[in-house]
Amino acid sequence: MYKSGLVPDIFSYNTVISELCKLGRIDEACYVFSVMSSMGIPPDHITYKMIIQGSCISGDLYRATYFISHMLQNSLVPKPLIWNVMIKAYGKHGRVQEALFMKNKMIELGVLPNVYTYNALIYTQIKVGSIDKAYYLLTEMLSNGISPDVVTYNLLIGAACDLGDISYALQLHNDMVRRGIEPNIVTYTELLKCYSIRNKIREAEELLFKMLMTNLPIDHVPFLYS
Repeated sequence: MYKSGLVPDIFSYNTVISELCKLGRIDEACYVFSVMSSMGIPPDHITYKMIIQGSCISGDLYRATYFISHMLQNSLVPKPLIWNVMIKAYGKHGRVQEALFMKNKMIELGVLPNVYTYNALIYTQIKVGSIDKAYYLLTEMLSNGISPDVVTYNLLIGAACDLGDISYALQLHNDMVRRGIEPNIVTYTELLKCYSIRNKIREAEELLFKMLMTNLPIDHVPFLYS
């Protein structure tokens, strides 16, 4: 483009950065980011989203956090998706405090958490074994008017089953049904696994029969626990 006398615009740079991030070439994407800035073309929300997502996918949370700070220095408040990506990335590495800091920071800046934010936080707490705190997050999101989804309940049901607490797992299952959230194959597989571990064969068979009476697409996995 330069040789042809054309000056790349924000769309051109974002297209190049997008392709580099998809290929996992984050260092090169960051170089293009620095070039566009030096050419007087300020990055926009899309630019930052791609760079931050790419950094998180590559496991470079230091770099991702740097670009969050860079956004704020340029008076750009990250949208919920970017915060959620950061929280999820910290969660995968078991870094609870950083994940909670991101949640508090987004609220401080006037960005409201959504169900994806809480799902990422619940996942984080479960990963480090803080099951009670994960359960509390469900209460918190409900009190804030945020409706849980099937992912929320599957995470908590899976955690309860891993603890062998089939009673609470069933309570969560009943609660999700009461709220109009349809259980899926993951929900029932977790419950079947829990019944199997506790040697409750009759209950497992009854649950499997219930699954067969639904329109759920069932693979071979549930049959391993029945």
